[in-house]
Amino acid sequence: MKFLIALMFCLIAVAIAAPQEAEHDEHDAQILRQEVDNNGVDKYNFAYDTSNGISRQETGELKTTDDGSVIIMQGSTSWTAPDGKKYEISFVADEFGYHPTFKQIS
Repeated sequence: MKFLIALMFCLIAVAIAAPQEAEHDEHDAQILRQEVDNNGVDKYNFAYDTSNGISRQETGELKTTDDGSVIIMQGSTSWTAPDGKKYEISFVADEFGYHPTFKQIS
């Protein structure tokens, strides 16, 4: 259950982090880099960069706790806002909850 809650918060953070640009600009965006590694058992990671300035990376690993198993996730999303400033949301989601950090990086 904690995993599902953490996953839900991660998806919400990504949706909030997405730049709100004109619709046609988003349709023209291209994936410039994409890396995915998922062994289907106990860990995964992915990363991508797009031509419209979005970068995303995330890793997850299965951790055994006293209450069972939980997937520990960490990652970040960065983008350039319409005001020209670059922002980033980074997070850790673990057995203690979802811990985001938001900052302007340039």
